[in-house]
Amino acid sequence: MAEPVDFLTVPLAGGGTWTRLSRLTDGRVLCCLCFEFCTRDQLNPVEGGVEDVCIPCARRARQDGAQR
Repeated sequence: MAEPVDFLTVPLAGGGTWTRLSRLTDGRVLCCLCFEFCTRDQLNPVEGGVEDVCIPCARRARQDGAQR
């Protein structure tokens, strides 16, 4: 018998959720900027949860925004 497929659901800051098949991604979420798979603790914390951006990408985005 095949293993059951589990889903990883991560709440996002905008009020939505991000759902992925945990068996295929090993419980990780894809960063929408660098396209690396991250665990929940590697995602950028924001009020209300995390966003689908890893912490290093969020830091770079803040630095880029501050320089403009």
